[in-house]
Amino acid sequence: MTSSIQIYQVENPDDVPFERLVEILLAAFAFQDGIVDPPSSAKSVTISELQWRFARDTLLLARDQNGLVVGQVWIEDVGVDAYLYKLSVDHTIKGAGIGKALVEAACAFATKRGKAKMRLHVRVEIEDNIAFFKSRGFEIAGEGVHDGYDRTTFWKMARDLSVQ
Repeated sequence: MTSSIQIYQVENPDDVPFERLVEILLAAFAFQDGIVDPPSSAKSVTISELQWRFARDTLLLARDQNGLVVGQVWIEDVGVDAYLYKLSVDHTIKGAGIGKALVEAACAFATKRGKAKMRLHVRVEIEDNIAFFKSRGFEIAGEGVHDGYDRTTFWKMARDLSVQ
């Protein structure tokens, strides 16, 4: 499936299908309902939030052979490192390798910009996501706690970009 997928960086906000990105995010994170506590912030994502993020961060999209956007990943510059977030793929084609391709493209993007590590956060309850990122070379680098909680709510994961 990934052979017919194109990953590309969007630089012009007029070329971003923000409504489609919100649709993909909401559907991709819906399975977390009743599993993660606190609920994912992706559940309340809006077009205006993504427009704000686009002005600040880098967006990579995946589109199929018909030009339909089927996945996204956002990259924030955090100094010597980069931070990967809102990785999401159209839930109807989950498991086709698009998420892996987006992660690898994001890491390649950060490497070209001289970043030392790619960082991300993953909820402790979502073991499949933890395993996915470990399979992509990420390791647990610490724990995090959401405001108002007295327990670990997410793992901080990192991938050394100097090791390719």
